Amino acid sequence: MDLVEDRDLAFWEAIAEHPAVAPHVSLGRDSNIKALINHPLVTPLRTEHGGFLFVRLDSPGRVYDLHTLYTPEGWGREVHGAAKLAFDEMFHRGAQVIVTNEVAGNRRSQPPRTFRFAPCGDFAPSLYGPDFRTWILTRAAWDSSPARLGGR
Repeated sequence: MDLVEDRDLAFWEAIAEHPAVAPHVSLGRDSNIKALINHPLVTPLRTEHGGFLFVRLDSPGRVYDLHTLYTPEGWGREVHGAAKLAFDEMFHRGAQVIVTNEVAGNRRSQPPRTFRFAPCGDFAPSLYGPDFRTWILTRAAWDSSPARLGGR
């Protein structure tokens, strides 16, 4: 599987607008995929059926907000394998913390525990709607995770 940094707007629009993906896209208030893909603080990494948008949150480039966008053809094995490659890549580039959000009722939005993501608290309202939970992955947790060390 190839994971590449790619700003091809047509690719990302097709993923974000896919009927199985569009209802779950929460890229930020008043933002759109074009603005994100072209933004210099966003690292878009993709495979065949989707990818990840890593949004830099701090000046030194150590903390990133993760958005995962995959069509049903990429759910399961593809997204799991691509996530391993993407986290290795981002931590290699100097990231120390990756955060993401889970939406209550959307099991696909929960990050895999074998990656050593940890919840930051309970579900709570957010700017994007009710019932979000934030998860965090540190480089140290990733380096010792079963997923990185060869497990699932």
